[in-house]
Amino acid sequence: MAVALLFIAALLTVVEDGNFLEEDRYSPGFLTLGQKYSIAIGSTVVLPCKINETENSSQYVLAWKRDIAVLTAANVKVTVNPRIRLMPVQAHTDQHGALATGYNLEIRDVRNSDAGDYICQIGSMEPKEIVHTLEILVPPKIDYISPANKMDIHKGAPIRMECRASGNPTPKIIWSRKNNVMPNGEANKTGNVLDILHANRHSSGHYKCTADNRVGQPDTREILVNVLYPPEIEVEQPIVHSGIGHEAQLVCIVHGEPTPGVVWYQDTTQLGITEQFSQQNRGNKYSLVIRNVTYTDIGNYTCQASNALGKDRGTLSLSGLPTLCYFDSPTLSSYRDQYNVSWTVQSYSPIREYRLFFRLASKNMHLLHHDKPLDNHIYSDRAANPGGHLYGPGLFSGSVSAHGGGGDQWENVVIPEMSDYGAPNHYFNMVPPYAAYQPTVRHRMSFQLKNLKPASNYEARVQARNDHGWNKLSSIFHFSTRSEDMELEPSAQPAVHGAGLLDKGLLSSSDAAGTAITGTHFHKSWTLSIFIVLITTHLLPSLNAALSVV
Repeated sequence: MAVALLFIAALLTVVEDGNFLEEDRYSPGFLTLGQKYSIAIGSTVVLPCKINETENSSQYVLAWKRDIAVLTAANVKVTVNPRIRLMPVQAHTDQHGALATGYNLEIRDVRNSDAGDYICQIGSMEPKEIVHTLEILVPPKIDYISPANKMDIHKGAPIRMECRASGNPTPKIIWSRKNNVMPNGEANKTGNVLDILHANRHSSGHYKCTADNRVGQPDTREILVNVLYPPEIEVEQPIVHSGIGHEAQLVCIVHGEPTPGVVWYQDTTQLGITEQFSQQNRGNKYSLVIRNVTYTDIGNYTCQASNALGKDRGTLSLSGLPTLCYFDSPTLSSYRDQYNVSWTVQSYSPIREYRLFFRLASKNMHLLHHDKPLDNHIYSDRAANPGGHLYGPGLFSGSVSAHGGGGDQWENVVIPEMSDYGAPNHYFNMVPPYAAYQPTVRHRMSFQLKNLKPASNYEARVQARNDHGWNKLSSIFHFSTRSEDMELEPSAQPAVHGAGLLDKGLLSSSDAAGTAITGTHFHKSWTLSIFIVLITTHLLPSLNAALSVV
């Protein structure tokens, strides 16, 4: 130890013949610049110190110090720290041709206590030195989180979560929610504190506090927030359409904490599990399945959910009526004065008839839905046809004429669905879309409107009736006629036109003078139709035979 102290004393001053050694232009200098090193804790760092070799280099001592503590002197390690090692630099020629030498200082498994300034010094009358600053980077660590694991809180109460962490540099705290966005819709939120002013069922979930400073791996902790609230019911489909003999499923989406119990009612009668009724639930989805619907099953149903905090109800209706009709025809006609309107509807029982309403659209388009709305009023057949011959022979052939129209009065026409279920069997001269009823849920109908105004906009609505009654009117459908007919390619087969063409006054409920259809008129129309059929089927073959003989 005494030898080391004497050697250190010689570091600062070297005496030769009783006089201080005079520095000259041959004294060594540093080839390394001082800098800052940021090293992760537990790593190894090497602090460099190179000097240029001169003729008098051997007369100078190179030392490492930390503050005023000497760590090494020349090739002698003074500190007892086992993690510090002196690494001699092998003499070599640098890029400028100078001979370089020196000693590097290695520190293994760096710790927080190793942070600070390290000085490499050349001992002389005026010491030369460079300074390296060592910063220790520490990965983030969450030191405090509140609440620790789980919190139960009632709906409407405020929620406050706090998370703090240590590390170097200071970690950033990021809040997120597992498998979900934050209640405000954002992906995450930055800050030590997360506040939710009013808790609701959407506030529940696993919240993650993540501390990150880009050193090592982020640190993460979770808090489970459980919001307690009375049941809340969402009806999947308020009106469920079905039919006799079919299966129906009524669904309620039920939320609540604690998990509610759910019971089903038909009107005021609680339903149990029978061969007719079964109850299912998957997660929040509760279903009542009616396997074989009968007439007595048609009606109103209620799903009731209750827990310790309250109860809620959802109302549903099982209906045999057709669904709303939806128009599927193009909005632009191929003709200047005609339009083939078509629509679809779903019904589990046969469609008996349709009622089609149409009118010339108002020039003020923004008033279309406010100018004498049709709503869902059902017009009686007797009011539409005082003569009472609504289904007389030859009355309907898939078309109707419309003369004029003021744009504020709805024209309406009742169209029977041609089926095998009670429909007259004398409609042999009907053309498509009329066809025998097929047991299907989806029904499609089209109708030809004639004598429309060219280059005009029209509105239409439609409703359907089955054995259970009329459905609601469809939404308003807009269509237009062209200014000129489109040029169509000639058909491969001749077409027969003119049968059953009616004047608007025969079908319109808005023209009282034109709705008095008498039995005589039907008789004449029916007789004319039979006459045309007889000529076509009997006289034409005889005429062809006579011509062939000639």
